[in-house]
Amino acid sequence: MELNTEQAIYSVRQECAALKDQSPHPSRPQVPKLVAEQTWLRIHLLFDQLISSAIIANSNEDMDIDPLAPMRSEALADLCVFVRNATAMDPQNQTMAMSANVVDGVLATIRIMLRCEMTYAEAKQCSASAGQALSNLATNNYKLQAQLIDSELTKSPIESIFWYLLSSFNSKTQMSGLMLILNTVKNSQQFVEKVCLSEAGHMLMNRIGEMFGETVDDSDEKAMMYVILSVVIEHGYLSVLLTSDPELEMFGVLNALAVYCNENAQPSVYARVLDTTLLNALSKVLAKCHTLLQQVWQDSDTLESQNDDSDISMDSIMAAHRSLSSTASVLSSATTDMEPSFAARVLKSDIPKQIVALLGLFSKELPRIEKANQPSNTDETSPIKKLFMFKCELIQIIGNIAYKNKAAQDMFRELDGLALVLDHMRIDENHPFIREYAVVALRSLLNDSKENQAYISSMDAQNIANDYDLNQAGIQASLQSDGRVSINRNANT
Repeated sequence: MELNTEQAIYSVRQECAALKDQSPHPSRPQVPKLVAEQTWLRIHLLFDQLISSAIIANSNEDMDIDPLAPMRSEALADLCVFVRNATAMDPQNQTMAMSANVVDGVLATIRIMLRCEMTYAEAKQCSASAGQALSNLATNNYKLQAQLIDSELTKSPIESIFWYLLSSFNSKTQMSGLMLILNTVKNSQQFVEKVCLSEAGHMLMNRIGEMFGETVDDSDEKAMMYVILSVVIEHGYLSVLLTSDPELEMFGVLNALAVYCNENAQPSVYARVLDTTLLNALSKVLAKCHTLLQQVWQDSDTLESQNDDSDISMDSIMAAHRSLSSTASVLSSATTDMEPSFAARVLKSDIPKQIVALLGLFSKELPRIEKANQPSNTDETSPIKKLFMFKCELIQIIGNIAYKNKAAQDMFRELDGLALVLDHMRIDENHPFIREYAVVALRSLLNDSKENQAYISSMDAQNIANDYDLNQAGIQASLQSDGRVSINRNANT
């Protein structure tokens, strides 16, 4: 029967509503959980009729608005609710629905509804129900998960059903897409690999990373995104997403890695997850932040004086800020009490070099206020500079890497990292507690290192550390014979 009249669609709409009202549900214990085969076949036929009607209507170029679309969308939504409820109540319904080709109807519904969800409110609601139905169909359903991966990820990236769901303007539809993706990848390394290595899957995971970076904290959507990205991290495919030349706009993925490192604070986890490829990617992020900021600060001291023709947008600067923040958080966690093999891996990367380069750039460009009552130009300081107060984090990373590591101690001396750390043994109101970070880092850099101790002595470090501002604050820094730096309260204050 062709559904090309209001009366015909109304009749089908009534049947679909009745099916929804009699779908298996905890609130209806009298309804059998297992749906009969004939019912599934009937649902398939109803899907087929409604979708065919929608396709015909959408192909009519003379009709800007389809007057039957709202009623058709409501009917499809009722069918999707039935599928969602039935497959949640009894896993056997998944098999029967697939045998009746109901999955094809759900997939087609998603694509049709998402094309017109901004035009019809009924379509927006229907797309959410269809997404939830597909997610329930795929839950613990290895056969359907494999089918979706093999069929959807070979399409153009923006044509995959996963992308359709995530591109919805309806948060409920997006959530169903996230649940579908999680159900597909959480228990199968093979599926994670297929997703991350395919063009469509790669784009999809990067989109999830973007959404994770943009979504407000403590939302259900963000929690779901993190779980998906943590699965990718756990299986060792995050470096595939970042690629060998990561963009700073991928701060969401880096943020997820930072959260993962904070929640899994074990040296063995860091050594397993942060492989050579991922460390090289993080090094590239640091290098790109350095290049961008160097250009910004060379071109202009303040945001206001940048002209409209500048090649660097504020969005790019914010991306650098968020990428650097996340990368510094990852490295601060991962370099604490490193396993020997991981420490060697870090030293082979460019991370130490890039950390020192950034600290040097910040030391040059970021204002230091050495006295609480010192006149400053803080109000005139570039808003951009205020975004990049990361000196303490960089100094902490240097100290972590150098801890009980002779090769690292020598490397930082040769890179001038030792001198930079020493230079921060001063009060800086813009970086509270920076002295304390510098003291801890110096202990790591000087401990049992005669070369670094001699280097410090040659710089007359005792005089550098015991500067006027420290003394005024009642602090005395001492360089001991074993190279240890100690901070004591000045007895005369």
